[in-house]
Amino acid sequence: MKLLLKLFGGCFTLVVVFVVLALGYFGLIPGLSSVLGADKPRDLGIRYTEADRTSARAKSQIVYATLPESTPPEQSRVFSGSRPVSATFSSAEITSLLNNRPWRYYPYKNMQIKFNGDGSAEVSGMLDKSKVPGYCAAIGIPKEAANFAMKFLPPNPVFYVKGRAALTNNKLSLFEPEAFELGRIPMPVSAFLALSGPKLVSSAFAASSDDMLTELSKVSNKKALIMNYINSRMASFEGFFAKSAYFAEDKLVFDGTLSKQEATVP
Repeated sequence: MKLLLKLFGGCFTLVVVFVVLALGYFGLIPGLSSVLGADKPRDLGIRYTEADRTSARAKSQIVYATLPESTPPEQSRVFSGSRPVSATFSSAEITSLLNNRPWRYYPYKNMQIKFNGDGSAEVSGMLDKSKVPGYCAAIGIPKEAANFAMKFLPPNPVFYVKGRAALTNNKLSLFEPEAFELGRIPMPVSAFLALSGPKLVSSAFAASSDDMLTELSKVSNKKALIMNYINSRMASFEGFFAKSAYFAEDKLVFDGTLSKQEATVP
């Protein structure tokens, strides 16, 4: 009996150790995650310099301005004016812009983006959880969804997304998500597609998690919904119009118009 208890105790200890290590690897135990490196975004091999940021800003021609610090989150980013832009941006140039956003509620950091020859792009980074509520308010995401994210997201999670996309006449002409990870946990692409338009998100997240999954499971055209939502968001940015935009080997090719100015709360 003592031998059986020792064997059982040893097996139980191994299971507990395995579970703890797994949770740490998936980014759900902050201290252990650091030791295992799971709290760091996936390295896509993209490095940038100040020259990349200068070059990217020169190509986009956008002038950056500031808004009063008392401006509410919903009005904390304002685009104005329009000018034609036809340019090719490298992975390093866009990565430099993603890591230098002069906006108080910008929640992303340690970003990398890689453009591939098959028309896909990969994005990795970390989400600053403290900025999620302000960011959601600024881009029109319902408060219910922001509250859900604050409740269930681990502290400052890392993420990875891969997919193919292209724009024609300011609408998505190609949208094919291929992979989505939160922490080190691969998420079903169908779950990613489920997070679509404001009305669906608002009603689903206002319910319990079980009800939310039930509501989302009833929706059969999630891809079309999220495409429509992205198209509507693009149309809301003053000055932005993509005649065409697509990914190629180490480059984003853009032809259209961009805003003359972007004003944000610093």
